[in-house]
Amino acid sequence: MNAKRLIKTKRGPKTTPVAPGVTRFDIEERRTHGYMVRIARHGARHQKFFSDLKCGGMEKALAAAKRQYLTWAATLPPRLSNKDRLTTRNRSGRVGVYVASAKEADGQAYEAYCASWTDENGRRWKISFSSQRYGKKRAWQLANLAREQMTTKRKKLLTLLDKKSNDKKTGKKPRRQ
Repeated sequence: MNAKRLIKTKRGPKTTPVAPGVTRFDIEERRTHGYMVRIARHGARHQKFFSDLKCGGMEKALAAAKRQYLTWAATLPPRLSNKDRLTTRNRSGRVGVYVASAKEADGQAYEAYCASWTDENGRRWKISFSSQRYGKKRAWQLANLAREQMTTKRKKLLTLLDKKSNDKKTGKKPRRQ
């Protein structure tokens, strides 16, 4: 792979990703030229810089950086998936469920509970339930149920929610299918 020298802009030196985990650095004012390799696993970050000068040229520095990345990738534990992981950005307390609010030009405020997910093919899905139409509690329950079932079929979700609430009222346990 042929790496190109980068032009310095007003914002500072540019960097270019050239391979997984490998970035090219050309910082003229510091006379720094080389490749930075970075990898993060389980909250620990690893990085190492391979200078063109110390490695004997651009090609050798790039090869050394790629070797280092492959070594780390083989020895470190595999990456953790972010699927179904609650992050600090989540304010609803439920992965894939959030509150969307909007204000119309006339000043009318709207609020909806939304559920979103990605299917096994990588396609994104989303469904929302208006607080004005369903009420806050019921809209929240429907959004949670939609996320759990991963379906956008409203009739099915309404039927399931009604069945769950009826089972709670009568004290019956839901049947397994």
